Amino acid sequence: MACVNRPFSQTRKIETKEALFRARKRILKYLVSSYLKQEGYFHTADTFASEASLTGDYEICDNIDLDIILQDYCSYYLMRFNKQPQFCRKVEERQQPKRPVTRKERHRPEPVGMVCEKTNADLPSTFTITKLLKDDTNLHNSIPAIERKPLSAFLTNLSSEKKQLVELLYQDIVRPSKVSWSDIKGLSAAKSLLMESVVYPVRYPEVFTGLLEPWRGVLLHGPPGTGKTMLAKAVANESCCTFFNVSCSTIVNKWRGESEKIINVLFEMATYYSPSIIFIDEVETLASDRSASGEHEASRRMKAQLLTELDGISDREGIVFLLANSNMPWELDPAMLRRLEKRIYIPLPDFKTRTELFEKLLNVDNIELYPKINFQELASKTDGYSGSDIKLVCKEALMSTVRKLLPDMGGKGIQPNRKDRLALSDILTAIEKTKPVSKNLTQKHEEWQSEMGCS
Repeated sequence: MACVNRPFSQTRKIETKEALFRARKRILKYLVSSYLKQEGYFHTADTFASEASLTGDYEICDNIDLDIILQDYCSYYLMRFNKQPQFCRKVEERQQPKRPVTRKERHRPEPVGMVCEKTNADLPSTFTITKLLKDDTNLHNSIPAIERKPLSAFLTNLSSEKKQLVELLYQDIVRPSKVSWSDIKGLSAAKSLLMESVVYPVRYPEVFTGLLEPWRGVLLHGPPGTGKTMLAKAVANESCCTFFNVSCSTIVNKWRGESEKIINVLFEMATYYSPSIIFIDEVETLASDRSASGEHEASRRMKAQLLTELDGISDREGIVFLLANSNMPWELDPAMLRRLEKRIYIPLPDFKTRTELFEKLLNVDNIELYPKINFQELASKTDGYSGSDIKLVCKEALMSTVRKLLPDMGGKGIQPNRKDRLALSDILTAIEKTKPVSKNLTQKHEEWQSEMGCS
């Protein structure tokens, strides 16, 4: 009975081999992903992880990587065969087979622009040659530095500790969004100032030299909901710069001295990928007044490092620009204000801008206005409202029509291409329910702008 082959045991063997094969494939995938991140190819690693369907259920052990496996295999191969293994082979250049010369090619006339010893009276003595393609330098500048420069070259001379910080900061690089200047209604003065402060120095670097060197920083301040973050998104899209979106969770660290290292690596990366823009939203949380009561020693060191990187003794190549956003600029440190050379006030939308905002939000294909609504009348009733408040009013008015349909739906879905009917009474009711939150802060920002502003 011992010699009888059991079908169940054969099935178990096949299943075990398949499980080992799947485990080997999984280990190889995670090794490749870990090696790509170790070498700085984070974008390639993310693409590979999505295509290979890698999850966070597994991680590579600390003492294992592809480099160690390669070294161990080379040692084993040398001991067994007394020679080093060959992994890569240079591909030989394959010559294209020559075509036989045809009758037409034998009698083909020479090109006009080539040098020829023969003279012809019918031909002009000089030629004018016009470029059909754009200049390589302009084409080179139109490609962002994040696409042109590999991160592995930046990681070459860094320690393993700084490489981990680079991986953390690389995730804060924002790719260009779809927000443009035309999407932001009003604020023409702020747009022109940002163009001459950020966009023009990048497009025309030969103009901004000497005393006209590019500005180092711009502060956007104003009541909440006036479009400061939208302006930052438009700058990221319109300028061909590397855009770092930095927050407190990125910089602030619980370990002593770690925040200063993160700031130092951030500016080194921004210099490598220059021209760069470092955007800090709610900058008063990171650069508040150091003379205030209750200031901790760790926060003072972090602010000192930030100020040193912005305007230190060491010179940096390329343009590194700081774009800051604040709702309470009076809480900023004076040294930080000196480095933010342009301080631009973003006011509440005026009558014309409010009219354009209502028209943009309500005059769309999926909303039917009945009866015909005068947007200027809505703008006159929303004095003191910010752009965010106006958007909330339109959302509340549209929700009032959907709220009537919800009890009668009975679990049935609504068609995706539906058209909602919105009445004037619904919008007026939404205006009465929605109160502005930024109206009382306007005077305080205007007084600070008249005293400390620079626009």
